[in-house]
Amino acid sequence: MKHIKKEFLLNCTPAKAWQLVVDRSKYEIWAAAFQTGSTYTGEMKLNETISFVDEIGNGLVSKVVVFEPEKEIKFAFLGEVTDGKYVEVPEFAEMLEHYLFKPMGDQTKMLVDVVMDDEYYDMMNDLWDKAGTELIRLSN
Repeated sequence: MKHIKKEFLLNCTPAKAWQLVVDRSKYEIWAAAFQTGSTYTGEMKLNETISFVDEIGNGLVSKVVVFEPEKEIKFAFLGEVTDGKYVEVPEFAEMLEHYLFKPMGDQTKMLVDVVMDDEYYDMMNDLWDKAGTELIRLSN
């Protein structure tokens, strides 16, 4: 497993930066960098199950393990959904997606740390750069 670590300086308050992640309509805009039609199902709350899926419902299932509004959110991955069927994937136990929001004057530094399988690291690292560009654009 490798860590993808990114920092994005967003032109907004932590409250607005937080909404870019937890508001489904805003999330869908920047998450399209990973795949057109990306969305999530479930409710962004502590201990809730969230599925990050494509437009036909296939994707990864996670649990919200840290939820501090406007400060921090962390997802631990559990498994995947394919063709409407959920399968727990024990190898995903080490996969995490973690966001920190740090106020910087009138801006917010968004720190992203994603623990990723080595096989997908290069591709996802590049896609995170594209998603970051979109996050910065949305923060204006």
